[in-house]
Amino acid sequence: MPFKADHALNLLTRAQQLGRLGHAYLITGPRGADLEGFASKALSLVSPARHAHLEDWAQEGAVILRPQSKSRRITIGDSGDEVGTIRYLERMIHRTTAPGGYKLGIIVDAERMNIQAQNAFLKTLEEPPDRTLLLLLTAHPGQLLTTILSRVIEIPLLPPAEARVFDSHEKKLLSVLQQLANRASGSISAALALKADFQAIIDKLYDEIKAEQEEEFEKEQDHYKQTTDGSWLKQREEEVTAQIEARYLQRRDALMDLLLAWMGDVARQQVGAQHLDLPQYREATSALSSRWTPEELTKRLRYLRQLDQHLHTNVNEGLALEVAFIQAFGR
Repeated sequence: MPFKADHALNLLTRAQQLGRLGHAYLITGPRGADLEGFASKALSLVSPARHAHLEDWAQEGAVILRPQSKSRRITIGDSGDEVGTIRYLERMIHRTTAPGGYKLGIIVDAERMNIQAQNAFLKTLEEPPDRTLLLLLTAHPGQLLTTILSRVIEIPLLPPAEARVFDSHEKKLLSVLQQLANRASGSISAALALKADFQAIIDKLYDEIKAEQEEEFEKEQDHYKQTTDGSWLKQREEEVTAQIEARYLQRRDALMDLLLAWMGDVARQQVGAQHLDLPQYREATSALSSRWTPEELTKRLRYLRQLDQHLHTNVNEGLALEVAFIQAFGR
């Protein structure tokens, strides 16, 4: 369950006070969650220094990696002298100490580590120096190896309601939901139309992710085909396929979270709650709260939550969406 930044920081503070602070955390969240700002505050738990920006922490001895070059990749590197690589982090994390005695390592956009870099980072993750704090920041944790995910503590963050930024697919979904508030509902055809709109959004999302990943792969082929054998190509093809699927599932889950947040606001409006996840859509969710009875809304939410659970299994995606949308919006 995602946390508000202040609550998440309080949990970390409590863990530090009890001597239970972990050595590696995965900070996740959508755009607007300010992962870097949260990381800066988290570093102050183990150091007397106070900085609002990660660049300032670099002056205190923190090792900060970001994607490099036009490819925006974090690579393993040829040696520990190559700044911005995993080899550089491995070398410097043993040599530098921040005020307070901790060794600090931060990887921004951690999903941009290529497979070789992720495998190399596992050594530091599994055998860190004493008094080390490693922070991995990413909006796409599904693109990290499961061996990394199993060795970090995830802290998912919510963006402040007023700072939330929506991408084009999320904006399209919100537009579709606004239309739901203004048009007749309760029929099978209306439910199927809504499902078709949602399907079109996620289909376009998948196509964009696939095109982006394949374009990067083509650039890698041009670079490596003269220096590697055919086994690299086959392995990399499999990795690209896995990355496409992982990123798609991550973004599809975000759209489902947005749909559930919308319906949650409808429920909040019915009971007069002041806080809304999507306050800028208050008028539309209020209209739906007046149209549906509390009992009807409870059923609709239950069907959508069941859909969210089913999408994390091997269920046929299209069929699961059709059944759930009919149940949630077709009556």
